[in-house]
Amino acid sequence: MAGPRPTPAFAGTALELTSIGVGERFFRIYPSSHPDPLGYGKTRSRFSDPRRRANAKRFGVLYLGASLKVCFAEAVLRDRRNGAVADYPMEETELARLSYAEIAVAASLNVVDLRRDGPIRMGVPSDVAGASGQSLARAWSVAFHDHLRMPDGIIYHSRLNQEVSLAIYDRAIGKLAPAQLLPLLRAPGFARVLNDLNVALV
Repeated sequence: MAGPRPTPAFAGTALELTSIGVGERFFRIYPSSHPDPLGYGKTRSRFSDPRRRANAKRFGVLYLGASLKVCFAEAVLRDRRNGAVADYPMEETELARLSYAEIAVAASLNVVDLRRDGPIRMGVPSDVAGASGQSLARAWSVAFHDHLRMPDGIIYHSRLNQEVSLAIYDRAIGKLAPAQLLPLLRAPGFARVLNDLNVALV
C-alpha cells in the first residue's frame, strides 16, 4: 500500500538538505540527437511535475548519476534484464545513438536527501525513495520543489543498483556545467559496465 501524500503542513517542515560542492562530478547518458547535454524534458518520470497545468508552469527535472554504471542502468537498461539468466543481447546500433556527458557542479547545490534517515525525519514515506510508488514520488517532488527552502533537487539511491542519483530541478541547472562529452561507446570504462551487467553487444 502506498504511503500518504504530503499535506499543506509539510511546507513548514525542516528539510533534510545535503550540500554538493563545486567541482564534484556526475554523469549522464542522453540521445545524441539532443545537442544540449543539460537539456531536460517535462515528460512523466520518477520526480517529474505531475500537475495538469500549462507546460510553462510545470518544472522540469534533469537526472544525473554518480557513475556511468548507474546512468546506464537507469537510462538504458532499466528493467530489460528482468528474467534474463544469460548475457543480455543489445544492439550496438542502439547504443551508437547515445551520448555520454560528465557534468561538473559549478555552484554549490542544496538537495533534499532521501538517503539513510532523511525520509524518516521528514515524514516522507519509504516508497518515495524506494523501488515503487512513482506516482507518490512525483507528489512529494512537488512538495520539495515548492518548499520555502527552494531546494535545487533531490539526492537518492537508484532503485536498480542503489548507487547515488540526482534529480535536479530546472531552476538549478545553471549551477551545472558540461565537463566532457563523448559518444557512449567511447565513454571511459563503458566496456567494464557492460561486462558487470552481463550485456553483450550484437
